Amino acid sequence: MADQHALSLTPLLQQIRGIVRTTSIPADQQQQIMQAVSEMLQACARTTRSPLPGRDIQEVRGQNYAKRALEVAAAGRHNILLTGPQGAGKTVLARTLPSLLPESGMPYPFRAPHASIDEKAFIGTAKPVSPGELTLAHEGVLFLENLSGFELPFLVALRQAVEEHVVVLVHGKKSIHFPAHFVLVATVEPCSCGFYGDSARRCMYAMEAIGQRLQRVQAVIDSCFDIQIEVKHVTEDMLSTLPEESSASIRQRVEIARAVQLRRFMEAHFRVNADLGPIDEIQRYCMTDKPGEKLLKTAQQQLHLSARQILRVQKVARTIADLAGSPFIAANHIAESIQYQSPLKQ
Repeated sequence: MADQHALSLTPLLQQIRGIVRTTSIPADQQQQIMQAVSEMLQACARTTRSPLPGRDIQEVRGQNYAKRALEVAAAGRHNILLTGPQGAGKTVLARTLPSLLPESGMPYPFRAPHASIDEKAFIGTAKPVSPGELTLAHEGVLFLENLSGFELPFLVALRQAVEEHVVVLVHGKKSIHFPAHFVLVATVEPCSCGFYGDSARRCMYAMEAIGQRLQRVQAVIDSCFDIQIEVKHVTEDMLSTLPEESSASIRQRVEIARAVQLRRFMEAHFRVNADLGPIDEIQRYCMTDKPGEKLLKTAQQQLHLSARQILRVQKVARTIADLAGSPFIAANHIAESIQYQSPLKQ
């Protein structure tokens, strides 16, 4: 009965969305209303021990650029950062990521700790032996809303987990290793007022103040995220008159791309493009045609991309090529991948 009740919430949400769409409420406010309604249904479901099924990306109106970035992230298991003003839909988009991952025998772990969480609960403890959120998200998705709100010890542990896929806790002369291999999706608002990047409301802070706010998390952003995109408010001209594509439809493409990666890395120690590491692995597996190489070189010179960013462009481009069914990385794959790099520095 509990499962039937959980499933019944989804049609209810769809019915409410249909009513809201018939009103004259502006598109961005419609999205905010639906987010609030969905959160209330989630809370009711938790109270009745009947969790609402994972968000379907079909719930999100417009935002095709962000949806495509999430598809690429799911296909290559790339970590993704969503930046943008308050109310743009970053949280709603982030919560759709589990629904895009390949089908598995069990639901993917989805952990979303708040920035106010206790350090031990986030990282884990060696005595008593207890895994934290970083490990509880293993083989699933870790969602960190408002990344800039997490204190430095959390960010240091997060960086270690992303880079090494493990959390190391030391107690006396002993050390305990917890697994922590997850897809990381996070959001950040560049300024305290939340209006940076908002076309309708003016940000109160100068670029210098925004830079100072982000300085503490910039090292984590630079080291942990293959994809960084800006999420803007939905406007009327961004809305499609056609039905939105469902998570199931996108997941089919993701599964095909993952199958390609499994075959490619059959003899390697990893299985997805996101885990490509040293430059020799990039050179071996990210074969690029001549126009693609030329575009990459031009982008490096004109956009002043770092060596790390160049490797990320190639990794993400490899995933984009897999989604397109292309054995080689072409110029259009490179071009799309470049769009997913460092929006906060533009």
